[in-house]
Amino acid sequence: MKVKHCSFVESSEVFEGCPLAREVFANSDPQCSWGDNNRSLVTPDVIRQALDEAGEVKGAARKQVQEVIRRLDALGEMYIDLEN
Repeated sequence: MKVKHCSFVESSEVFEGCPLAREVFANSDPQCSWGDNNRSLVTPDVIRQALDEAGEVKGAARKQVQEVIRRLDALGEMYIDLEN
């Protein structure tokens, strides 16, 4: 077997200080699932797409979503672990 390695950050870091953005993501019917796994890795595009398709977000939630998108843009090709 050939062992593979990848780089990832935890979603808790991506959504740190942005609980409303996390809620928008979780309620957006994203094209991924998580829970009861050790790791659930997704690309930044998966989260960005879910946030973009969440509909109109206003007020504090909108500012938090914008901050999370800035963080996603900074990650490049790194994965995000939705389990942590």
